[in-house]
Amino acid sequence: MRHIKYIILLALVLSSCSTSRNSLRNTMIGGLSGTEYMEKVIEWTPARDNLTARAGIELFTGSSSPLSVNASLRIRRGEIIRISVAPFLGIEVARIDITPQKILAVDRMNKRYVELGFAEISNLLNTELDFNILQSLILNEIFLPGKEKLSLSDAGKFSLTPSDNRAQLQVKGTKRIGYSFFTSATDGRLEETVISLKNLPYSLHCQYDDFVMLGRDVFPQKIEMFPEGTDKKYSLKMKLSRMGEDSNWDASTELSSKYRKMSLQELLKLFIKQ
Repeated sequence: MRHIKYIILLALVLSSCSTSRNSLRNTMIGGLSGTEYMEKVIEWTPARDNLTARAGIELFTGSSSPLSVNASLRIRRGEIIRISVAPFLGIEVARIDITPQKILAVDRMNKRYVELGFAEISNLLNTELDFNILQSLILNEIFLPGKEKLSLSDAGKFSLTPSDNRAQLQVKGTKRIGYSFFTSATDGRLEETVISLKNLPYSLHCQYDDFVMLGRDVFPQKIEMFPEGTDKKYSLKMKLSRMGEDSNWDASTELSSKYRKMSLQELLKLFIKQ
């Protein structure tokens, strides 16, 4: 009886794999079969080790005028995402370091900082959030949750459907959160990522535009993130310039004893007052 159960289970697994392959094979995108298109998208997705850029950042929080700052953006794959604000003669006034373990926000002017682990942030937002997801969003990459880098063998882990002049890639088998990627049907470049809560109207959109050559492939000069399903309209826009792939910069942040650690509650009160 036990052997029969194993045989049935094996048949179901093989059947689902076969269905997945046939589904991709029977889909046509940009003159390619679904399998060929998915492999093309994965193969052409750049895996940059470093990114540096000047960033004009515009944060809209529902008030009449957005908050605008000029900053520098630096990313070292798997290690750190850094946003540094230095408007006065190159003197840094604020810094945000995002690492695989935590997010550190430093206020140089008032000698204070906030430090939050990703587990705390995930509990606060009631969703799964990690460094790799944020890194992929900024680096214009499709991804699988919990995996650092895609390979051609991952093609069958996405469903694929035509969407006007784009293709929609969806990660299969997720329970609470849906991950969708909209890519160009002609060249496979990623134009939009959508992370949504299943059975709820909430989602985060990340849109990419104004692509230019960076190294051997293209990269967007405009990145916009915004939620849907919220009462107020929020958005974060970044306009990038002077982009490069320089690795010669110090990724460490050391704070003296003069800096005071703020609690999450103190930080939220500052935003509520505004």
